[in-house]
Amino acid sequence: MRNILKLSLFIFCFTLFTISVKAGSFSISSSSRTVTVGDSVTINVGINNLAGNFSITSSNNSVLSGGKSDWFEGSTTVYFTAKSAGTATITVSATNVADFDTNNEVNGSKSVTINVVEPSRGNSSSSNSSSSKKNKQSYDYDDTIDINKEYSSDNYLSSLKVEGYELDFDKEKTEYTLDVDEDVTSVNITATPSDDNANIIGTGSIKLTDGVNNIKITVIAENGNERVYSITINVKDIDPIKVKIGKKEYNVVKKVEQLTTPDNFSPIEADIDNKKVPALYNEITGYILVGLKDEKGNIKLYIYDPKSKSYSIYHEITFNSIKLYYTKPSSVPKGLKKVNIDINGDKVTSYKANKKSDFYLVYGMNVNTGSLGWYRYDSKDKTLQRYETQDLENLSILNNKYLVTIAILSTSILMLMLFLLILFNRIKHMK
Repeated sequence: MRNILKLSLFIFCFTLFTISVKAGSFSISSSSRTVTVGDSVTINVGINNLAGNFSITSSNNSVLSGGKSDWFEGSTTVYFTAKSAGTATITVSATNVADFDTNNEVNGSKSVTINVVEPSRGNSSSSNSSSSKKNKQSYDYDDTIDINKEYSSDNYLSSLKVEGYELDFDKEKTEYTLDVDEDVTSVNITATPSDDNANIIGTGSIKLTDGVNNIKITVIAENGNERVYSITINVKDIDPIKVKIGKKEYNVVKKVEQLTTPDNFSPIEADIDNKKVPALYNEITGYILVGLKDEKGNIKLYIYDPKSKSYSIYHEITFNSIKLYYTKPSSVPKGLKKVNIDINGDKVTSYKANKKSDFYLVYGMNVNTGSLGWYRYDSKDKTLQRYETQDLENLSILNNKYLVTIAILSTSILMLMLFLLILFNRIKHMK
């Protein structure tokens, strides 16, 4: 009789608790812990039951160059190029990552250390054979290396000039600051490498915007080592218009040529703090866009509401004939989970019912028609199409039916088990 009771209880527990929760996790591993200069190493990042932003970085890009920062929902592979002898630690960090089943936030990082060595220069035939295979290796800047040659590591500048301005240059000093008048729209930057075989990136005619402009000049030595010189050019704004959004402060852009005009928008003037500033207007949506510049010099378009004097970032997704400004929906059907995806280089808030599905739902306004609603994005084919609200309602109803069915089945099983326990107890007393 006891065996029957044990079996009944086992069936009961097994039936009620068949759904197991998988704990999300991530890991990092490498194809090798030692790599030769000029070769590459494969970094495997295992992502189990998680979704979110992961960054894979090198602690020393002059030794191991590469990396990636993106939204991942599964394992990925990243390649790093060995540029010079030394050690570098490759780290995968989780930011804004959640468990698919529990929706709990997951943070932390995992690392692996790689040792980079110089190519062997032995005189044996086997060594020569090995060297001939490694004799030509591609660098990121499309140069080649010859292991039989000593490559210069000199990544200094011998001169750095901003035409028309004095710059107190010292090759050991990598950061400079310069103030220019409000009407200056561009500067010409010239630089000379200390080693003729080094490459320079970031010189020439540079356009300026109001406020802070951060300019980077990168020197790449013959062996691939990099050194970055930065010039912070501040374009004076005698009477800036300050805007605070949350805890961040921005300057309103006051030059129309610094604004990128989206389709269906026309230039107008907006009144902010009793001052006329350039703006962009869409007659269909009624949106007024103004440019806001952050402390790093980045300019983005924001929707400006003259009545509430509020600002919200303007995100536009373009797919063939559809131009969608995505925004937050007032309500989300049950059964859908919130996830962030990358669409045309923008991080977009979307929703999906199945983590393995290639389809995402995005809410927003078609700026060509002014219609507001749901759109389905196919991440595989990179297409966007309108999604009927009725389909969402049907999905919610279907989810509710599933929940009701599960509740009824669970209750029925519980009642059946109680009946069997009572029956077995009576049989026991009858004996």
